[in-house]
Amino acid sequence: MSSDAPTFWSHFQELRSRLVKSLAGVVVGAVLAYLKRNVVWDWIAAPITRQKLPVSLVNLAAMEGVMTTFKLSIVVGIFLAFPWITWQVWRFLAPGLYRNERRLFLGTFLGFVVMFIAGAAFCYYTVLPAGLAFLANFANGSIHQNWQQSSYASFVIQFLLAFGVIFELPVAVFLLARLDLISARGMWSFFRYAVVIIFILAAVLTPGPDPVSQLLMALPLCALYIVSIGVCALAGRKGHDTVPDRPAMENFRV
Repeated sequence: MSSDAPTFWSHFQELRSRLVKSLAGVVVGAVLAYLKRNVVWDWIAAPITRQKLPVSLVNLAAMEGVMTTFKLSIVVGIFLAFPWITWQVWRFLAPGLYRNERRLFLGTFLGFVVMFIAGAAFCYYTVLPAGLAFLANFANGSIHQNWQQSSYASFVIQFLLAFGVIFELPVAVFLLARLDLISARGMWSFFRYAVVIIFILAAVLTPGPDPVSQLLMALPLCALYIVSIGVCALAGRKGHDTVPDRPAMENFRV
């Protein structure tokens, strides 16, 4: 066995290095978000202000605005650093993969980034305006609504994260199908149960109790599930033609 083979300790050191770099990316993103906090707040409030909804955002405590800004800066920092974090994960895993697995996982990581951004964008420009309009106009203007700043920020962030995650479904299905862990036939036979699970998840993941926001999450997820069946069929057929290449890392010793 080669004395140059990586040891368990060297892998631990590499993991620590990648974690530190990921954390540094989050810190840089959070600092940038804090420095541009007014821009961030304008962006968060835009689904209300663009539609001129009859809602005012208020603070109910002296430190609420400051603490909410700090928390929001951290969350935005994670959003901004997400591609960097994904790259660090890839750099840690790549040396232990077969050559064909490298191509598969690299494409998957890129797909995760793209679909997460697509899900968050779909939520921001479609779901949030519709859901907030329903909530703001629920009383038909008979009651003036003052929404707490911290609660509203949490509401928006939860929606963005939830949609970013559920849009990863086709990419996850592609990876599992290429690894021959699921099949399109199995997904189709599970469709009825999947619909029930999707509506339960929508009720849990949406921060508001209104049926509009739940439907706006459940219906795209049902559509994504159907698209994923097609993705699974194509990926599974292609995966059977894949022949493993020589491992990228041939030796490993503890």
